[in-house]
Amino acid sequence: MAPTPFSTWSHARSQGIPGGWRLAGAAAVPLLMALVALIVYETGGTSTAYLNFILIPVLLGAALFGLWGGLAFGLLAGLLLGPFMPLDTATGAAQPALNWLTRTGIYIVLGGFSGWLFDTLRRHSERLLEQAYNNPVTGLPNRESLEQYARQLMHQADAPQAAATRVFVISLQMDNYPDSIGALGFAAERPLLRSIAERLQAVAEPAGATVFHIHDDHFALILPHRSRKETLAVTRAAIECLQTPFEVFEIPVYLGAHAGVSSFPFHEQDEPTRLLTKAWMAMHEASHSGRRYRSYNRRSNEHSLYTVELLGELQSALDDGQLSLHYQPKVNLASDQVMGLEALLRWEHPVRGRIAPDQFIPSAERTGLIHSLTDRVLDLALADIARLRAEGLDMPVSVNISARNFLDPGFADRLLEKVRVSGLPPCALELEFTETALMADPDEVIRALRRLTEAGLELAIDDFGTGYSSLAYLKRMPVTTLKIDQAFVRQMLEHPVDEQITRASISLARDLGLKVVAEGAEDAATLARLRDYGCNAAQGYGIARPMPLDAIIAWAHDRGLVPGLCPETDERAALKRANNR
Repeated sequence: MAPTPFSTWSHARSQGIPGGWRLAGAAAVPLLMALVALIVYETGGTSTAYLNFILIPVLLGAALFGLWGGLAFGLLAGLLLGPFMPLDTATGAAQPALNWLTRTGIYIVLGGFSGWLFDTLRRHSERLLEQAYNNPVTGLPNRESLEQYARQLMHQADAPQAAATRVFVISLQMDNYPDSIGALGFAAERPLLRSIAERLQAVAEPAGATVFHIHDDHFALILPHRSRKETLAVTRAAIECLQTPFEVFEIPVYLGAHAGVSSFPFHEQDEPTRLLTKAWMAMHEASHSGRRYRSYNRRSNEHSLYTVELLGELQSALDDGQLSLHYQPKVNLASDQVMGLEALLRWEHPVRGRIAPDQFIPSAERTGLIHSLTDRVLDLALADIARLRAEGLDMPVSVNISARNFLDPGFADRLLEKVRVSGLPPCALELEFTETALMADPDEVIRALRRLTEAGLELAIDDFGTGYSSLAYLKRMPVTTLKIDQAFVRQMLEHPVDEQITRASISLARDLGLKVVAEGAEDAATLARLRDYGCNAAQGYGIARPMPLDAIIAWAHDRGLVPGLCPETDERAALKRANNR
C-alpha cells in the first residue's frame, strides 16, 4: 500500500539523528582525531595535556553512533595516540606500552559507556515521543498528532506554489459508550476501544485517511486532498461499521455512533484546534438532532458563541438588577374575571436590549446557574405578590420551576423559608413545572412536591401533552392544576387533532378533580370553544399580553377578580390542608 501523507510525516517526525548527519559525522570524527593527533605531535608528544582533546571526537562519535560507535572511536583514538606517537618529540623517547595500552582502554571504556548512555537516552526519548503522540490503549495517533499534522497540511494549503487542496476532519463519538462501560466495568474499556479502532482503520486506510484517538470514545479522521463527496462517503462508512455489535466478554455490545465534519480552507482560516472544535460541534448537533452526521455550520457556531456569552453575562444580570418579571393574567372562563397571574422572566441587557427567556434559560438549566436564577425569580415574585395584595389583588401568582430545582435536596426548604420570611400565605404562590421534571428521579421529585403541598403551596403541570406524559405518575403527583400547552390550543380551530387533544386533556383533568388552564388562547372563538368544553380558565394574547407589575395592577382592577381564591391567614391554610387529608 502506498504511504499516506500522515505516514510520511509521522516517519519523518519519529526519526532520530538524520542519515545526513550520521554520514557527515562518520567523516568528521576521524578528521578531528587526526587533527588532535597532529596537534599532540607538533606540541611535543603525549607528555603534554593536548592529548585529552581526543575525547571530544570520541564523545561525538558515541553521540552519533551509540555504543558500537563509541567503542570503535575509542579504540581508534587509542591507536592514533598509541605506539606510533612518541612520548617526547624533542628527544624521540617512545611511550611505554603500558602507558598507551591503559590510555586506549580508558578511551574505549569512556566511548562505550557514553555510547550506551546516548543509546539509552535516545530510546527513552523515543518512548516519550511515542507516548506524547499516540494513545496508549489503541496505539493510534492522539490529539497532539492531529493538531501538528493538520497544521502542516494547512501550511501546505496556504503555500503560494501549492495546488488547491482541502482538508477534512471527521469527529466521531459513540452513542452508548458510557452506559456500556458502566454495565461491563472498566475491564471492558481496553478491548472495546481497540475493537473500535480496528474497525475505523479498516474504513480509513483504503480511503487514504488517518484515524486519531482523541479521548475515551472520541475519535477523528483526517482526509487530505479529498472532495466533500468522498468525505461524506467515508463518514457514512465509518458510522456504518460501528453499527454492528461488538463482542466483549462474550457479550454483544451495541454502541452506534454520530459524526461531525469540518473542512479547511473553505471555512475561515484558523488553528487546528478550531478545525477540530468545529467538527466536534457538528458532531454534537448531529447527536441532539437525532441524525447520524452533520457538517459544520457557521451560523450554529455564532449561535453557540452567543449562548456562551449570554451565560457568562447572566451572573452579572443577577447582581445588577437586569432581571424583572412581567405578568400574564389567567381568566376564569365562567365569570370572565381574573383568577391568577403567571410570572414571566424578562432580561433587559444594557447593550443587547431585551433577551428572550428561551435564549438563556435552557443553557442555565444545563448548569448550576439555574439555582441562582430560580432564587432570584422567587424573590422578585414574592415581593410583587406583597405589592399586589397591598393593592387589594389577592390572586395567586404562578412561577415556573426547572426540573433541576426539584433535584436539589435543599430547594423545598429554601422556598418555604422564603415564603415564611415574606409573611405571605403559602397558597399565594403556585409552582408550575413540566412533566419532564419527573424523568430524572420520579420518586425524589414527588417527595419534594408533597413537601411543598403539605406546606400549602399550589402546584400546576405546565405544557401538558408535550413532555413524557405518564398517567401512572400523574395520579401520584399532588398537583391542583393542569395547563394545556399552547401548541394545541392555538391551532385547535384549524386542526381537528389539536382540538381532540385539547378536549381530551380538559376531560382528563376534570375527571381527576384538577383545575384546567388553557395556554395560547389567541381570539374570542378559541375562548368560546374552550368554555364549551368546560375549561376552567385560559391565558393568552386573546386576553392580555404579559405586562409589567404596574400595568397588570391597573388591568386587573378594571377586569375584576374571582373572590376567595386564597386564604388570608395561615390558620385557614392549615384548615384546608387538614380537610384535604
